[in-house]
Amino acid sequence: MSTIVLTGAAGFVGRALLDEAGAEHEWVAVDLGFPENWNPGRAVTESVASDLSDPGPLATLLGRVRPDAVVHLAGWTGKGGSKENRTKLLDANLSSTWNLLDAIGMAAIPKPQFVLASSALVYGNQPGPFREDFSTLPSDDYAATKWLAEEILRASARGGSVIPTVVRPAVIYGPGQGGTMFVPSLARALAKGEPFPMTAGEQRRDLVHVRDVARAILALLRARSEGVFNVGTGTGISMLEVGRKMAGRIGRSDLLRVGQIPYRSNEVWDYAVDSSRLSKETGWSPRVDLEDGLDQTLNEEKKR
Repeated sequence: MSTIVLTGAAGFVGRALLDEAGAEHEWVAVDLGFPENWNPGRAVTESVASDLSDPGPLATLLGRVRPDAVVHLAGWTGKGGSKENRTKLLDANLSSTWNLLDAIGMAAIPKPQFVLASSALVYGNQPGPFREDFSTLPSDDYAATKWLAEEILRASARGGSVIPTVVRPAVIYGPGQGGTMFVPSLARALAKGEPFPMTAGEQRRDLVHVRDVARAILALLRARSEGVFNVGTGTGISMLEVGRKMAGRIGRSDLLRVGQIPYRSNEVWDYAVDSSRLSKETGWSPRVDLEDGLDQTLNEEKKR
C-alpha cells in the first residue's frame, strides 16, 4: 500500500479526497491545524500541523514516512491586489510548493509523484473549452501564483527529483464548501432567506463536483500519471442559470438581485475545460450530475 503525504488535508478538497479514498493508500495529513471533530478515518496514519513555511521540518517528516507521493492541495484562493494579499498568495501558493520540493530533495526521497493542485484560471480569458495545450494567460494574482507553482514543479522535475502531475480543475463546488465563491455564497444566502446581489450572470462556468475532483486525483495516483490534466465537465453554464436553478428549488427566486453588482474588469467569460486527456489516461469521467450536486450543496446549508 502506498504512503501519501497530503497537504491541505482538512480543507474542502482534502476532506473529500480522504472520504473518497477510504482505505486506499496510507495518508499522512498535513494542514495549518485540524478541527476538534477531525476524524478522517483509519487510512490516515498521522496528522501534522504545519504552515509549510520551513523545508527543514518538512524534510524530517518526509524522511521519516518515506512517501510514494505528495499531494499538494494547500493554498489560498484570495485575489491579491493589496501588498498583504499578494504576500499571502506568494507564501500559500508559491513558497509552500518550493519548500515541499526542497524537503523532498533534503530527505532524498527516490522520485515520488508530486500532485499539484493548480487551477484552470491559468488559461485566462480565451474561448473554452480549454485544453492542456492552450497558452497559459493568467489574468489575476491568484492564477499567476498557481502558474508559477506549476513552473517550479516542472523545473524540479527536469532535474529528475519528482514525477510531476499538475491538476487544473474548473470551478469546484459541493456540500460543505466555505469561502466567497458563487455557489457556496448563494447557498448560504438562500438557506438564510437573505437577498443575494449578483452580476447580470452572463459569464459561463464549468462546475465540477468536489467528489469528482477527488476521484480524478485518485485515478492519477493509481496510474502515476505525469503531466498536466484538466478536471471538469466540458460544459459551461451561465451564473444566471445557476442562480435561477438554486433559488427555484426553494421557491425564492425573489432573493436574486440580478445586475446589482458590476462585472470584474478581468472577467473570464467562457470558462470550461476539456478533460479528454484525463479520461484517456485513467478512464475518469464526472459522475455527479449538476442538478444533484446543487441539491446536495443547498441541502447541506439548510441543515446548519
